[in-house]
Amino acid sequence: MLKSVLAQGLALAGANAIARRINRKGVTVLMYHGVMEDDFGLAEGDWLQVRASEFRSQMQHLGRHYRAVPLERAWEGEDDGRPRVALTFDDGYANNFRVAFPILREFGFPATVFLVTGAVGTRRLFWFDRLQIALGGRVAPAELKRIKEDFKAGTHPHGIDDAVDTLLRGHPDAGTISAEAVEAYRPLSREEIAEMAASGLVRFGSHTHRHEILTRLNQAEAERTLLQSLEILNTLPGYGGYFCFPNGGWAPEHIPLCRRLGFEGAVLTRPGVWKDPADRFTIPRFGIGRGADAATFAATVSGVLPRIQQVLGR
Repeated sequence: MLKSVLAQGLALAGANAIARRINRKGVTVLMYHGVMEDDFGLAEGDWLQVRASEFRSQMQHLGRHYRAVPLERAWEGEDDGRPRVALTFDDGYANNFRVAFPILREFGFPATVFLVTGAVGTRRLFWFDRLQIALGGRVAPAELKRIKEDFKAGTHPHGIDDAVDTLLRGHPDAGTISAEAVEAYRPLSREEIAEMAASGLVRFGSHTHRHEILTRLNQAEAERTLLQSLEILNTLPGYGGYFCFPNGGWAPEHIPLCRRLGFEGAVLTRPGVWKDPADRFTIPRFGIGRGADAATFAATVSGVLPRIQQVLGR
C-alpha cells in the first residue's frame, strides 16, 4: 500500500515524465516470468506470475510512453523521441505462449524468452514452483521464503530437484499439485517455441540447462550447463544469442566464459537503465511481478521508484 501511495505521488509530481526524458538515451529492460489467466487460482504469494489483465494494462502504458525494441537490436534505429523498452521473460513458461504471446502480438511488441533448456518439452515444474504450489498459503510466507533460500544456499543445484521432492513427500502441510496447476506452470514445448519464433516477434536465449545458479557451480560445471543449453538452443528456431543469469547470480569470471562460448550479451536482475551499448554482459533489468497497480508499474519502469527504494534500503 505504501509503495502504491508513493508511486501515485511521483506520478502527480511529474517525476515519471522527467525520468523518461532523462532515460531516453538508454534502454529500459523489463524482467517478467509468467503471465496467467485472470481466473486461474494462483499459488498463494506467487509474485512471479502476472495476471493477464495486469499485463495488458502494462503493455498499454508502454505503448503510450515507450518504443518497444528487441533486446538483441535495442540500440538500432532512429531516435523517435520516446525511451526504448525491451521485454524479457525468464524460465520459459508455456503461459508465455498461451497468455502473453497473443497480447504481445496484438501490440506488435518484440520479446526475448530465456529458456531453461533441460525443461523444454517436459511437464516437470520448476522446483521453486513446486514449493510455492504445495506450501503457499499452508505455511507462513517467511517460512516458505526461508525454505527456498536454504535450498539455494545449502543444496548443490544438481540436487535441488530431488531434495525438494523429498521434503514435500514428508512435509505435513504440503498440498497436492493438480493437473490444472501442472498445465498452468509447465515449461514451453518445442512446438510452442516454433510458433512464437515464426511470428518474428519472439527470440530465445539461454537460462542454463537446469536453472543452475552459476555462483553455486565450479567453473567446469558452469561451462557444461552453458554448453548443454547452447546445444539445445541451436536445434530450436529463434535463438537470439543472449544469456540470463538464474537468480541474478554471477561472478566476474562468468563474463569471459560467456564471451568465449559465443554469447552476445547477458542480463542480470539488478535494477537500472541500460546506458552503455558496449556494456552488454551486465545488462540491468526492472523486475515486474504480480499485483503492481498502474501507478507502481509506471514508477517502476521510469526507474524512479526503484531508485527511491535503493536510497531507502528497501
